[in-house]
Amino acid sequence: MSANNKMTRKEILSEDPVHEAMLRLVGFFRDHRARIGVAAAAVVVLALGGYGLSRVLEARESRAQVQLGKGIDFFHAAVAADAGADPYDKGPNPVFPSEQAKYEAAAQEFSAIASGHGYGKISAVARYYLGLSQLRLGQREEGIKSLESVASSSRNRTVAFLAQRVLANTHYQAGNYQGAQEILGRMVRDPKCDLPREELSLELARALEAQGRRDEAVKALREADEQSAAFGPYKQKLIAEIERLGKEPSSAREHAPQP
Repeated sequence: MSANNKMTRKEILSEDPVHEAMLRLVGFFRDHRARIGVAAAAVVVLALGGYGLSRVLEARESRAQVQLGKGIDFFHAAVAADAGADPYDKGPNPVFPSEQAKYEAAAQEFSAIASGHGYGKISAVARYYLGLSQLRLGQREEGIKSLESVASSSRNRTVAFLAQRVLANTHYQAGNYQGAQEILGRMVRDPKCDLPREELSLELARALEAQGRRDEAVKALREADEQSAAFGPYKQKLIAEIERLGKEPSSAREHAPQP
């Protein structure tokens, strides 16, 4: 290239695509700085708002956990005839003058959580205990409604199955043996159920027997016996129930001590 054909610095830079893009970007910011400033401010506000909201939710969750713990303490509290109006008069552990008083106090705590925390995990536990408290207070319809709102929860499966079991027992106690049997049967067959299947099978057999369906009760017990551990905590109960119903347990000889 001859000296007369040398490119100036401006011409060289103008052929640099990266530099050209930078120039266009700077020009864009210069020409639209007002709108960009507003957008940037909006992003900052949204970021700060999101951070603030997360902090508020965390604080709210912490308060709910404390309140839930308080409600559970009330639910399991002792009862003493000389207990005062303040459940903590006698020390750090709550004491109430009557069963009625402690379940009313517990229900108040659980109800506040259940009504203000949607259907999250903490709310599911609160609704479960609220249902139990209502049943203890003789509020059967309200208790069933609270438990049913938890029974199909996917947020806390263990609590959901516990609620189903309480519902089954409530139906059984009321003489609705078929209702109890239907719930327990679904739980026994559900592979996701994490409650002891042997114990559920014992309750299922009881509901079937109450309906006069003795053979089905024995079948449920035999299936549970075959699937249970050889020295599990429910083995003897299963065998005893099968024997009580006049049937030979499927694994009695298998697990009997050899001479």
